[in-house]
Amino acid sequence: MSKLAVIDLGTNVINVLVGEVDREKYTVLYQEKIIRAMAQEPLDATHISLEEQKNIVDTMVAIRKKLDAEGVHFVVTKATSLLRDATNAAEVIKAICFETDIEVEVISGIDEAMLIYQGVSSSFRLTDRNGLIVDIGGGSVECIIFDHLQSLWARSFKLGIRRVAAEFPYTAPITPLQVAFLEDYYCTALEPLFVKNKLYRPSQLVGSSGAFRTLLMLYTCCYGSSAIATNSSVKKISAEQFFKIYEIIRTTPVDIWQKQLPIEPVFLKLIPLSAVLIKVIIKACHLKEIIISDNALRKGLFIQEWNRLKQQKLI
Repeated sequence: MSKLAVIDLGTNVINVLVGEVDREKYTVLYQEKIIRAMAQEPLDATHISLEEQKNIVDTMVAIRKKLDAEGVHFVVTKATSLLRDATNAAEVIKAICFETDIEVEVISGIDEAMLIYQGVSSSFRLTDRNGLIVDIGGGSVECIIFDHLQSLWARSFKLGIRRVAAEFPYTAPITPLQVAFLEDYYCTALEPLFVKNKLYRPSQLVGSSGAFRTLLMLYTCCYGSSAIATNSSVKKISAEQFFKIYEIIRTTPVDIWQKQLPIEPVFLKLIPLSAVLIKVIIKACHLKEIIISDNALRKGLFIQEWNRLKQQKLI
């Protein structure tokens, strides 16, 4: 069997999925989430700083060395919001290619959303109700409404958490006034989603990003894991459970969590912004539960590339 690696070059995290593939099947060997050393200044949506560039290239060099040592035959890399919006993206892509011989393709927000849908749907099926996938990244937020057969509507919003943090300074814990400003901002920006929600009326929120997994860890830390419905690939919490942990997030200083959980401080600092966004979506769309999926863009990309290799008779 051949080895295929796909790399999702995101704003905060670089996700890697490596698997074995042949014409009949694939086997995932491992998935890795690489939290690269991010520049501490707020995210500039139009320009990637020299420090940020170096961090990206150094991380990609380390990934390439590991994949070569493992005998990976095919490497495919897609970049999302960070490189999609930066005026100097071509410079970063050229540097990555020079140092690693990896060609990076920047994909559109809609393509990103559809890969997320494909990744989530590979392990999760609705039977008789529509669902809403939300993927909260550092640079953008992807929303996909789907039924048990197909995607019905998809859109990418420039509401990534690092982007929002640069526009809305906030304290720890976040204040009620800051929450109110954020809610107004999110409600205005997400109006296209709310219009489609009235048409399709999804009943479940499927969270496929690290923000949702962080929420789950915080809930488990406070209330234990026995109340969380789970199987091998998805975990569920009710809207009521979400609002319980939301209030704790809203009123708890970040340093309290840092002493209890193995989560990067930068992500703990950003979680209040994600929590407010999720709250706005749940309330506006009248959703009853959150399904947290481990699969996301990287799994969708892996399946897409596996099919491409078969079609081109490369495996």
